[in-house]
Amino acid sequence: MKNTILLSIILFLILSCAVHAKRKKSSQPEWLKNPKAVYSEQMYLTAIGEGDSRSDAENMAAGNLARIFESNIKAEETVNQRYMELTKNSKTDFEEQTDVTKSVNIQSQQTLFNIQFGESYTDDVGRIYAIAYLNRMKTAEIYENKINKNADRINYFMGISEKSADAILKYAAMSAATTVSSINESLLAQLTIIFPSTIDMLEINYNHDQIVKEANAAAKAVSCKIDIQNDEENKVTILLEELINDMGFVLSENNVLKIDGNILLEKTDLKRDLEFVRYELQINVTDNKDNVIVSMSEKGREGHVSVSEAKARAIRTLSKKINKQLKKKLIAYLDGMVLE
Repeated sequence: MKNTILLSIILFLILSCAVHAKRKKSSQPEWLKNPKAVYSEQMYLTAIGEGDSRSDAENMAAGNLARIFESNIKAEETVNQRYMELTKNSKTDFEEQTDVTKSVNIQSQQTLFNIQFGESYTDDVGRIYAIAYLNRMKTAEIYENKINKNADRINYFMGISEKSADAILKYAAMSAATTVSSINESLLAQLTIIFPSTIDMLEINYNHDQIVKEANAAAKAVSCKIDIQNDEENKVTILLEELINDMGFVLSENNVLKIDGNILLEKTDLKRDLEFVRYELQINVTDNKDNVIVSMSEKGREGHVSVSEAKARAIRTLSKKINKQLKKKLIAYLDGMVLE
């Protein structure tokens, strides 16, 4: 009898655990098991993410949503930064819209607008799941509005270029137009996936490839002369030539822009085992009216086992500063010429 009772209790516990496990399994929400059953594919784009917290799960869900667009055009981070500056005074920034309009940047390569987050679910081990979605029609309206406003901005910059005879201003305007147009290409590529039929309703009255072509031609009309004093083996001059070529400008004695300055590299004794070199660099960029438009001043020291290696390290340091700081300052000045 005791054995029978004991077996009955064990069987009851096993059945109870099985029922409990089945309930846990069935408690998983439908949106997690089959997102398209809850969020119609015709109306929504969806992605699910998981993590140790809701924010982690939502970030992963947004990242998974962005992967839908990975095959499309990706804008460089510098292009995104310039775009924000070039459009901040026009009403194209979504900060002016309602809180419902959300912009989520995914690894600085994809920026998706109007991402929404739905329910979350925590499983029996504490793992959290969340769903991210885009309402196709509502999001398409946002994209259509932004693309059309960007098109107006592009035409504004092109108008400046057409009316000006100044080589620097023409380049500044076409470079700005190219930047905004590149962002529009990304938005158009995303919209093609979100709501393709909207493309036919857009007010696109420019050609992106033609804008890029005209910007390249405008860059070639900007000639530069470089003159750096005390530049041993022209090492700094070569760095500046690379920057000029990267921007599409040309080197010429009949210059529109002049880059001059002075470099000092000298050994300094710091009473240490290594050899140290002190460096000072002053660069000025002057326009065709003899106005200094950009300046850069750097000083510091580098050490190594020999003076020659210390000098080489100093040149590498200056190379990074020229490519990052001087180029950034020059682009900012040019963009400032065409901002309202």
